[in-house]
Amino acid sequence: MAIVAIVDTGINTQHQDLRDNLWINAGEIPGNGIDDDSNGVVDDIHGFDVITGQPISAIGDPDGHGTHVAGIVSQTSNAAEIMGVRLLGDDGSGSFSDAIECFNYALLNGATVINNSWGALGVETSQVSFLQESIDIGMADFGAVFVAAAGNESSNTDKIPHAPSDANGMISVGATTSRGNRARFSNAGPQTVDLFAPGVNIVSADASSTTGRIALSGTSMAAPIVAGAAATLQDRTPSATPQEITSTLMSDVVTRRKLKRMSVSGGILSNEFTEPFTRNLPSQRTENSTKSSKVKPYQSDASSIGKKDFTRIICVLDQPSQDEKMDIWNELIAQPFTNEDGVSWPEAYGDRICILEVEQDYQDKCDRKTVFQSLKQSGHFESVEWDRTIGIQSFNEGNTINSFADPLG
Repeated sequence: MAIVAIVDTGINTQHQDLRDNLWINAGEIPGNGIDDDSNGVVDDIHGFDVITGQPISAIGDPDGHGTHVAGIVSQTSNAAEIMGVRLLGDDGSGSFSDAIECFNYALLNGATVINNSWGALGVETSQVSFLQESIDIGMADFGAVFVAAAGNESSNTDKIPHAPSDANGMISVGATTSRGNRARFSNAGPQTVDLFAPGVNIVSADASSTTGRIALSGTSMAAPIVAGAAATLQDRTPSATPQEITSTLMSDVVTRRKLKRMSVSGGILSNEFTEPFTRNLPSQRTENSTKSSKVKPYQSDASSIGKKDFTRIICVLDQPSQDEKMDIWNELIAQPFTNEDGVSWPEAYGDRICILEVEQDYQDKCDRKTVFQSLKQSGHFESVEWDRTIGIQSFNEGNTINSFADPLG
């Protein structure tokens, strides 16, 4: 099963369309009031609310947007477990810094697909470079596929940027009508929107009850169809890389002549995955996409994502004595995943901060995901984070755009 993180307004974990498909945090004992897995959140059985710092079930989804999005993933894929990660506040706004925290939580708890039905027009990814770095890490070290709504401003995102959908590695999804035409509200861009999926009058879970459903329109509804498709492909081929999943989704589209000028792929997601939401569409070329999709090898040059080196990890010690500190230091230096420089406690960071250098050539020598999780589970540290210089821990907001408004429903 693939775990799909819904980075959104929250989810109603009691809804009948979701409750049997929810991700369950095996490291937590429900209701005991203890952070059993030491990830900083108490009783986060089905996910995390970044806004309040509480488990996702404590707040639910007052807005309803995230529940609707999650229901679409469940309809698209029988292979998806739904993880709720709340990014957006009651007014529908959020911050890119909180998005980083959402990505961190999702990745470290096993999410392999991250759906983002939110964003901001007029924001270049370079202005939120820390977001790009987090996506790079998620793809390279965790094998995660990132999907985002292209936006509802009827704009050309080749000319007016949109974040996070324009980020490298992010699958940007526009919306189509039941007839296979671009929805009037949907953004488009032959270089920036990757493909389209149904996004008009999509019926899915209504968060205001545990049984109801509601029809909504938006690129927010199109993106989770693609996220569900990605989860299905991951389940079929667990060894597939994010790039291979993306390549398969892009090559198996139903091509439409008008959409060739509006997206990279020139088409709509395969009928195999869109069938619950719209009628099957004929491809306007000799090939058709009604067959079952299989992952195809991804062709890229050696500089593709996955080759970047993210080597520095920051560990915050839990008030150690000097003897304990030395014992931990010696234990870390002896680990096979540390390089010859090993571990250091620079004076500038104080006695509780440990900087760990991890072997760069992780594909041959170590799996950084495993290293990261083993450090968190060692019991020595209050927190374990990547160094801010590679975009995970924190950042200076002085020269960046950090806020956005409204989910893309």
